[in-house]
Amino acid sequence: MPDQEEVHHFQVDAVWSGGAEGSGQVQPATGGAKPIAIAGATVLGGCGGRANPEELLLSALAACFLNTWAIFLKKLQIAYEDPAVRASAEVGKDPAGGFHLQGAKVTARVPAALLQAQRAQVEKTLSLTEKYCIISKAVRAGMPLEVVIEEA
Repeated sequence: MPDQEEVHHFQVDAVWSGGAEGSGQVQPATGGAKPIAIAGATVLGGCGGRANPEELLLSALAACFLNTWAIFLKKLQIAYEDPAVRASAEVGKDPAGGFHLQGAKVTARVPAALLQAQRAQVEKTLSLTEKYCIISKAVRAGMPLEVVIEEA
């Protein structure tokens, strides 16, 4: 009997109030997860003061990247217990109207001593992470994604 493809379902519920300048919340379906307050970014005409969609996308990218990187650090036996990344993106005018994300960057923050001792192995973990992180694959399908190392 052939193996069945594994399919996992994820869901969030979102509510909004108050028109374009309003706000709302996103509720992950995962048991015990707290709601996330959301609003549009003030620079894009929203009221601000809450997580905006652009930050939520970057949060998903950072969380997935860190989780996947931790897996590869362990598999390649690199002693880095508290890996850290910064995810950023540029938003610019869309020729078709409105705005669009022009590109994203993940900056992996790596201790100097670790880079000096194991740079090639660290770079390998990051390459594997970018290849296997579910969210980085989705982001890369829609815009350029750059992964860089920053000495911490």
